[in-house]
Amino acid sequence: MESLNLIPSFLPIGISSPPALFVFFLTFTFFLHIIFVNLTLGGSLLLLTSKYISKIYGDNNYNMIAEELGYLNTFNISLTVITGVAPLLFVQTIYGNFFYTSSVLLSFKWLFVLAAVIFAYYFYYLYKMKPLYIRYSGGKGIVFIVIAALLFLYVAFMLVSNTVLSMHPEAWEEIYLNKRAFFDLPALLPRYIHFVFAATAFAGLFLMVYSRMRKSFPKELKEKMYNFGKKTFFIITLAQIPVGIWLLLSHEKEIMMLLMGESLLGTVSFIIALIAAAAALAVVLLKKDNLYFLAGLGVVITIFMVLIRRTIESGYFSKYVNIYNMETNSQWGIFVIFLVLLVAVLGILGFTLFKINRELKPENK
Repeated sequence: MESLNLIPSFLPIGISSPPALFVFFLTFTFFLHIIFVNLTLGGSLLLLTSKYISKIYGDNNYNMIAEELGYLNTFNISLTVITGVAPLLFVQTIYGNFFYTSSVLLSFKWLFVLAAVIFAYYFYYLYKMKPLYIRYSGGKGIVFIVIAALLFLYVAFMLVSNTVLSMHPEAWEEIYLNKRAFFDLPALLPRYIHFVFAATAFAGLFLMVYSRMRKSFPKELKEKMYNFGKKTFFIITLAQIPVGIWLLLSHEKEIMMLLMGESLLGTVSFIIALIAAAAALAVVLLKKDNLYFLAGLGVVITIFMVLIRRTIESGYFSKYVNIYNMETNSQWGIFVIFLVLLVAVLGILGFTLFKINRELKPENK
């Protein structure tokens, strides 16, 4: 297979812990990361939608929803960046020879991801703080959120592109020689649409729960926020059905079959995710106030979607390398330090969310 010659060799020094541990922590930290990615990207899109509804129908409640989302996303962006460091490092450790090459092929388009996140973050703060010249303008700085949302969509597209490109070494040479565009890769477009839809649906679910958490919000605002989140979650989740089928069929047959009996983890995850999604749709229709159960279903769907992602990526990479055969130079002292620091970071993250929850009460703003 000629494409094997294009894959850089693993570092000869070996990795510091068994590969299975790296895979576990890659999956776990990516799950934490994707929660805040969904809130940031989906929240940005819902913010713009709320502003549009407010302008078209003259309903100030939707303007207040948009302002609240803008306030929340300044926290979500920070947490997205913080939780994104660990999975990126784990990917570079166990799949670095694939990820490095795909990053080089994307060149400046990949490098701009960092700048895009920084600029989007600043634009959100301009919208949130509203300096004098923005505060008294007609648009109230909404142009900054439009730009930030476009930048986040770009970042999401490049992350999906890098992931898909890293799984297709057979396409590297043609892309390098400009005989093929990277966005022509199979599964890239449906995977990206599925990613954006999932983020939007998750943000809608969050709005439903959040509307009930803010006890001091006016009743009308809470109802508008709840219904907006409910409609978003329901409609986008329904839209995920054809997109999901498109994504599934865009994979090679042997990869697709990993979710249909060939892999126990992939098959079980696929079935549970489908059942949880169907149950969530039913709860939205039939049990309006069962929000904690619905939130739990949202977390379950996210967990098993992450496991499905892991199964598919492992299926592609296993055609070229068996990561479980990587040379290991175990250094358990470093691993213990990592565990201690991980627990500390999770504790700080939990405390941060607790403080944010208190600060978000309207009377404390």
